[in-house]
Amino acid sequence: MNIYLVYEKYHKDFIAFARSIVNDHNEAFDLVQDAYVKALEREEIFEIMNEYQIKGWFFTTIKNKNIDNIRRQHRLKYEEEMEIYSNTESFEENIVLNDLLNKLPDKYRKVISLKYGMNLNSAEIGERLGISPSTVRSQLSEGRRLLKKYV
Repeated sequence: MNIYLVYEKYHKDFIAFARSIVNDHNEAFDLVQDAYVKALEREEIFEIMNEYQIKGWFFTTIKNKNIDNIRRQHRLKYEEEMEIYSNTESFEENIVLNDLLNKLPDKYRKVISLKYGMNLNSAEIGERLGISPSTVRSQLSEGRRLLKKYV
């Protein structure tokens, strides 16, 4: 069966499935589009598949694309945290910094890591974390206050 016909017929099902995974329409749409691009790149494999096999392939690919995105986000988080350590001057400073940062609640640790480790401004941090710039500023302030308290 033709991949284009299956896509047209089941597009809404694919979007609904992706939304059930990510709970965000835009992200769901991106997952479906990524799966469709992958399908177009490998169109020859669909010549031997029937409609239901192609539909199953799309559902599996959408799920796997989401897993890839989650892995990428975790890797980026790790790289962002490691960036902080590369900016310090000694191993001992890294240990102290790590201990202090680990005492912070996650939301404060993230904004401080992005602000001082990656030199991002409040708007950029807010965009990455899905919060407003004013929330970023208040979390930075509270995070710095807690760090001073820990020292």
